[in-house]
Amino acid sequence: MNDMTGEVRLALTGRIEFQQDITVAQGAQVISMLQAPPEPARPDSASERPALPPAPAPEPEEARLDIPARNDARPRRFVEGPRQALEFSGARTNPEKMTAFASYLLWEEGHETFTQSDVRRLFQRSRERIPASFTRDFGRAVQVGWIHEGEVKGEFYLAQAARNVIEDGFDGLRVRRGGKPAGAGSASRGGAPRRRPRAVPVPEAFAGLDHIPTTLDGLIPYHRVKLKRDKLLWALELAKHLGVEALQNTEAAWLTDKLGDALPTRDMNGHFTGLHRRGFANRSMGDNAMRITETGEEYLGLLSA
Repeated sequence: MNDMTGEVRLALTGRIEFQQDITVAQGAQVISMLQAPPEPARPDSASERPALPPAPAPEPEEARLDIPARNDARPRRFVEGPRQALEFSGARTNPEKMTAFASYLLWEEGHETFTQSDVRRLFQRSRERIPASFTRDFGRAVQVGWIHEGEVKGEFYLAQAARNVIEDGFDGLRVRRGGKPAGAGSASRGGAPRRRPRAVPVPEAFAGLDHIPTTLDGLIPYHRVKLKRDKLLWALELAKHLGVEALQNTEAAWLTDKLGDALPTRDMNGHFTGLHRRGFANRSMGDNAMRITETGEEYLGLLSA
């Protein structure tokens, strides 16, 4: 029987040379391994999966297009309370403070509509002195178009242009009003400051008109209409004749002023309610604007008889 325990010298040559004394049995194992055919590769579950296409290389930063997401709303500033709403908005006058509080009611408390009592409550919460002429100052905010009267008596809603006053401040709204800052009036000869009448901006709906007629064919003249409610209906018919299908409260107040007998914005909701009950007028579901109905047009025609 051959002696498998004796030593032999194993020498491998190539890029790497290896020499070592091994037993005969070890040498036989090395030779059998070198002469054995290669085993087929075992299938791997991971290798059977189709390879994913390589990820595209990122585009250069300047080549990307900023496409705004649908219904994308800019992040709003966190407001801790009504006092901070005044500070962020920069409100100075009482109508501005009321408008800032209305914006707080909209964004922080979720009110789509609000009452004067809601705004008065925020004066108290913010430790702000409640204006002595609260109703009058609130009416000024309505008059300049920052706050609108709702369809329900006593309810109001914030104008679109004033919804972001906490974020954007009042600078843009003050410019739109076209008025001068408080105390900017020129002095009279006697040395006392003289108040100048506030310039009322022309509503955008009537910006292109050069003349406002006070008579319409087939209708009684505006100055002969007796009821204030009917004067509003007459103004709605005139607006329709001029190509303006519906009027906001502030636009109706401006138009009736140009006709010679202005209807105050604070009374507009009451006049409209009387017309609406009779079916003479209704409001748009979109922007809450007032418009005359066919029944209202027939009624105006009867006034002329």
